[in-house]
Amino acid sequence: MSTTTVSPVSPTPSPTLDLTPGYVAHRGLREELARLTEVTRHLDPVDILRVRAVEEHLALVLRFLRAHHREEHTVLYPWVRAGSPRAARTVTAFQVDHSALEDAMRRAADTSVPLRDRSPAIGRLYDQVARHSLAEEHQLFPLMRRHVRGTPDGRMPTRTVRVWGRDLPALVAFHLHHATDAERRRVLRWIPPGTALLWRAGWRRAYERRRRAAYGS
Repeated sequence: MSTTTVSPVSPTPSPTLDLTPGYVAHRGLREELARLTEVTRHLDPVDILRVRAVEEHLALVLRFLRAHHREEHTVLYPWVRAGSPRAARTVTAFQVDHSALEDAMRRAADTSVPLRDRSPAIGRLYDQVARHSLAEEHQLFPLMRRHVRGTPDGRMPTRTVRVWGRDLPALVAFHLHHATDAERRRVLRWIPPGTALLWRAGWRRAYERRRRAAYGS
């Protein structure tokens, strides 16, 4: 009687979470809010077209920041908590910080106040976002690497595409504009292939025009 040896089947490892989009998003938020602080400080209220362009760009940056926080609250933070109950205190501290950032965002977005008068509020928001994002990179990102798995194909989750909605072209371009060449290659592998083609075809130029209209260069 012969016997058949059955080799054990190794489980397919879960894909490691690629945090490149997170680093790029944080850098982009810091850079854009710093530029917006500077441009609003010297903005001529008589230049209606420039004021409108800055207001629209500020609104986009704030929508990006809110979408970024929503993704952290609904997906990443719960996963970190589930993977490491000991990390709960760290996660809670960042959630509380988001509440303070919401207050700062409301003041920066208050269109009843002229943009030039809002410059100090935008500057304070920049300071808070800079501190918060750098703290996340030093304290939270290592926990995310340890406890959060990537999507099976390494692509942007469908949920993210749906939440971004009409802002998808600008928010994809936001990511790619602030990436280095090496980071851009990684982000291009993360976004759906169709959006990568659309970015090359026109979204990139549209975002560059938006920034030139707001910043003048």
